[in-house]
Amino acid sequence: MVFAEPDHEAGRALLADTFEQLGYGAENGTWRCAYLSAAHELRHGSFGTPASANAPDLYAQLTPEQWFDVIAIRVDGPRAWDLHLTIDIDLTDVHEVHRLTLNNGVLSHSARQLSTTPDLTLRLPMQILLGMLTGHVEIDGLEAAGAELDGESSVLAALLGVLDRTDPDFEIVTP
Repeated sequence: MVFAEPDHEAGRALLADTFEQLGYGAENGTWRCAYLSAAHELRHGSFGTPASANAPDLYAQLTPEQWFDVIAIRVDGPRAWDLHLTIDIDLTDVHEVHRLTLNNGVLSHSARQLSTTPDLTLRLPMQILLGMLTGHVEIDGLEAAGAELDGESSVLAALLGVLDRTDPDFEIVTP
């Protein structure tokens, strides 16, 4: 009912009551919080997130593969459909090279050595990569921060241009 008629107050109230009872009965804290948050959202609207998305200590614990997965999830496939690009990221401090390939709206990554020449090779320490991915280092400031770019630098801007922005204040149960 809530999705068919989002303004149907009786349907919202009944669903909120249901989530509230499920929350009271949930033994697991994660489920309890999800149910009670859903009930609150249905009664009072979206309340956003109290957590900060800026967690440098957490970011530093992620592996390069996990960061590339984060980027891949954010690619807007239809907008990226016609882009075909390859970027080698040479992480100088951990001595790893990763190939990012964007093709048919899908970003994939590999740590295998490939014989083809990439459109861009980016040589930088992990800290500068994290700064770029979190928005603390702009593309224009990469070289000043200590990164080396070899190839077509517009490729990096094209990749970052097809990433969806994250919304920490998304609705949990309402359309």
